[in-house]
Amino acid sequence: MKIYTYGIIDAHDRIRDEAILGLEGARIYTIYYLDIGIVVSELEQQTRYIEDNILEHERVVEKLMEYFTVLPMRFLTVFDRKEDIIQMLKDYYRDFKKNLKRLRNKVEFGVKVIWPGDKVREEIASAYTKQYELPIANNSAGAKFIQEKFKEYKIDKKYEEEANRQIEVIDKFFCEFASEKKLEKHLNKSLLLNAYYLIDKEKQSTFKEGFERLKGAASGFNYLFSGPWPPYNFIILNKKSYSLKA
Repeated sequence: MKIYTYGIIDAHDRIRDEAILGLEGARIYTIYYLDIGIVVSELEQQTRYIEDNILEHERVVEKLMEYFTVLPMRFLTVFDRKEDIIQMLKDYYRDFKKNLKRLRNKVEFGVKVIWPGDKVREEIASAYTKQYELPIANNSAGAKFIQEKFKEYKIDKKYEEEANRQIEVIDKFFCEFASEKKLEKHLNKSLLLNAYYLIDKEKQSTFKEGFERLKGAASGFNYLFSGPWPPYNFIILNKKSYSLKA
């Protein structure tokens, strides 16, 4: 028998919603240490990394979020003994308490921004050719190579500047609502920005309305919106050897 974990919670009251079931339909319950707890269920066999199990894990965590501040555990975090779980809670108690306090009444939203990166780069290259490219006096292969490399450098630099400018405009808009953020910038030619914003629960509606306004004003950009989620991307642990995030 294994013990499957879902998340750290900020209370040691009993979970009152008996309709919450874990993986394999098992009853969930809480293992306590001082004034925090970890929500778990018993597992008859080692579960597999399949979509249905991931969705079940997410469903439990999101349901818990209705009642508690939750620090979600990584999917497929399984322990052999209750004593090992209590030791983990003891080892990370201060970190867990700091995170629970900081993340109380907050949720996470994700925003992906798709842009026409290829088209933007083509326009930059065309403008550079018209304005700056000069005939080569020395028509050697070496001179051509150097000019081509310099041209690529200038175009890449201008392209990056334009990407950063667009990200700054978008991020400035969302920062009005967020208490914290994490940005992954221009990951490829299509994905300009993958961003996570930590939002107070009472500001959720305002954040969603702001997103709709921005999406409606966008030209040539597509915005993908997700949330609210538990704060997966905002958990900070000082002991780097252990990770909660899914």
